[in-house]
Amino acid sequence: MKIKAKLPLFTSVTVLISIVIIASYSILDFRKKTLDSIKSYKEEQTEIIKDQLKDYVNNAYAMIKQAHELALASKAPGNKTTVDHTDLIRKSQYLILTKENIRTIRFGANGYIWLNEFEKPYPVIMHPIKPEMEGTVQTFLIPATGQNVYEAFAETIRDGGGEGFLQYDFFKPGSDVRIPKLSFIKLYQPLGLVIGTGVYIDHIDQIVARKTDELNSQINTIITYILLIGAVLVAIATFSLYFLGKTITDAIYQVRSQLFDMSQGRVIDKKPETRKDEIGDMTASLNDLIDGVNSYEQFALTIGKGNLTADFMPLSKEDNLGNSLLKMRESLVNAKTEEEIRTRENEKRNWANEGYAKFSELMRVTRENINEIAYAIISNLVKYVDAIQGGIFIYNNDDPQNDYLEMAASIAYDRRKYVEKIIKPGDGLVGTCSLEKKRIYLTHVPENYIEIRSGLGTASPHVVLIVPLLSENNLIGIIELAGFKEFEEYQIEFIEKVSESIAASLFSAKINTQNIKLAAEYQDLKEENARLEKLLEAYSANTEQIQEKSKAAQKGNSILHLN
Repeated sequence: MKIKAKLPLFTSVTVLISIVIIASYSILDFRKKTLDSIKSYKEEQTEIIKDQLKDYVNNAYAMIKQAHELALASKAPGNKTTVDHTDLIRKSQYLILTKENIRTIRFGANGYIWLNEFEKPYPVIMHPIKPEMEGTVQTFLIPATGQNVYEAFAETIRDGGGEGFLQYDFFKPGSDVRIPKLSFIKLYQPLGLVIGTGVYIDHIDQIVARKTDELNSQINTIITYILLIGAVLVAIATFSLYFLGKTITDAIYQVRSQLFDMSQGRVIDKKPETRKDEIGDMTASLNDLIDGVNSYEQFALTIGKGNLTADFMPLSKEDNLGNSLLKMRESLVNAKTEEEIRTRENEKRNWANEGYAKFSELMRVTRENINEIAYAIISNLVKYVDAIQGGIFIYNNDDPQNDYLEMAASIAYDRRKYVEKIIKPGDGLVGTCSLEKKRIYLTHVPENYIEIRSGLGTASPHVVLIVPLLSENNLIGIIELAGFKEFEEYQIEFIEKVSESIAASLFSAKINTQNIKLAAEYQDLKEENARLEKLLEAYSANTEQIQEKSKAAQKGNSILHLN
């Protein structure tokens, strides 16, 4: 069912249901209040009747009491004989006259007063309507309880403290139909006499029934009017809502068409906002959504091309899709950053590993001259860490009283520098590093500072890195590097780590150099010994000759003397 039909139908049904509910509630409330009014009327009428019955009985009670007192007063003074009340009722002229006067009392259509004894078997003393009942015991059973009505009178008196009301069904004079009757009975205790009266209350029920019929008739009339008015209102609402709904549904169909196109992924144009009601608000919101979807598309395309810095603004704080796109961009940026970090770390790691391999291979090449080894190391190291100057100092402690650092090799701007430089421990940066055996890294080098404090001549680099060459914490030498740009931490770590291998290589070269020197000295000493041995042999030979000549001379002199 189209909304164009649903709107008037559902509205009409709603109006009808609302009318029915309101009317039903009003009718029920009216009925309840009327029934309460009828009930109150019945109770009020019943109370009025009760008051009247009570007045009649009380008047008779007063008459009997006065007659009784007169009868007692008329007896001879000083007569102490016990009074027989039953006999007194039959013989006292005062009581007989009073009983006859009570017999004549009438009220209403069928109202009268009767008298009966209080004790069983409850004989009737006086009955103005049926005098034949007087002096007899009567039995009138109450249908609801099966109890004799006179016995019920006695129980009511006992329960009520001497008086009370009793309602029961009884035959109305001139009718063989039992009709509700309300009686009031009261006991005159001195004579054991029950004084009672009653009235048929069917006229109250008749009035209540008549009023109830009137109520039902009024309710039916109200229902008829409500149905007619409801039908008219429903018809008016249906036609009004049909034409009103048409203007609404036409606009909704237009919005639906746009939403359908959007659901199919089509690019749609915005519609002009011509209405100032909720439909206009819907159109404005849809136009905002179209702008948002277009911005989503452009943003997604831009992100897809790798531009992670493109501007984008969600439609609102609650724009889940827009916020998700921002989170996606953030995730891509983080992923790219992490990837760049990983790539950079891998590049650093590969760079360091290649450097380790390069310098390991470099230091495996046999060189007899330690200066050549130092030059090969520093020239390659300067190039590898992109420095501009570099130098290696070898620690010489052959004379413990005069130890010093001697430059073994230096390079600046890819050219070898033949510089002879001696630095004492503690002098300048290099000397300080030799004592502390810790790296020194300066990132802000003042003008001419390196010329004064460093060992690299007159160059003016921006950064200086000085690293000790240690072998088992023994100082072998110092590496000094300078450059125009700062060294990265991974480069410094590489230089410090490779310095261990450099120290070991230089230490080994230094030992070899010392061994070669000692071997040369040993050879020179051996040759000198050989020369001395030859001189000694020659000296010995000359000595023997001299001795022989001396002996010969001595022998000649002896002969001369003999001659």
